[in-house]
Amino acid sequence: MDQAILKITEMYDGYGTALYTLITVVISGFLSSIIGFEREIRGQSAGLRTHVLLSVGSCLMMSISIYAIRATDASFDSSRIAAGVVSGIGFLCAGCIIKIGSSVRGLTTSATLWICGGIGLAVGAGFILEAIITTAVALCFLLGLVEFEKILDKKAPQIHIIADYEIPILAIVHQKADDLNLIIKNIRSENDTDADGHKIVDLVIYFAYKSNKFSVDEFVEAISKVDKIYSVSKGKFIKNEK
Repeated sequence: MDQAILKITEMYDGYGTALYTLITVVISGFLSSIIGFEREIRGQSAGLRTHVLLSVGSCLMMSISIYAIRATDASFDSSRIAAGVVSGIGFLCAGCIIKIGSSVRGLTTSATLWICGGIGLAVGAGFILEAIITTAVALCFLLGLVEFEKILDKKAPQIHIIADYEIPILAIVHQKADDLNLIIKNIRSENDTDADGHKIVDLVIYFAYKSNKFSVDEFVEAISKVDKIYSVSKGKFIKNEK
């Protein structure tokens, strides 16, 4: 399969390279769209279009470095552009990573962008079958490990907090967690009103699976003493508890 597509560049009186580029960018766009769609439905900052454009651009630059620049300069090392593309993807991936207190978000999306860049480079170099295999394996892990993470989340310590809307509850939570060396894996929050019509924040904190039990208990005790925090409880979040 790979060799058949590579031979296209030598056909059609010089137009084979253009046809090869068309085929490879379409294939790289399709493969990356599969991964990008998974990120899109999860509401991540880099979704379908970002993944596709990154992969298509990487594929084009790889094709140019091999078949265009090398055709005019036999001494040109085609790996130089590939290395530059990988470095450029790193800057783009960094823009998806957000650190909030002790929590870091966007790492998985950054990794999928990096993989899509690699898929584009592979397809552009003619390694199409290898790119398809990589896409399938990456997607299997991306979807399959979600269920495993859910199992860990159910067993991980969870703290349910109801606080006054006016206090900086997120800053307080992160500060207390940092003081006790606790790792916050995720935070889910909702704005609501209590029975008297006052605005409140309903917060659920998910700590790392192997968090120290005594540190979690100290966290609950410390948060309970903060003014305008109405309730702090350990356990699973039940929306109807409010």
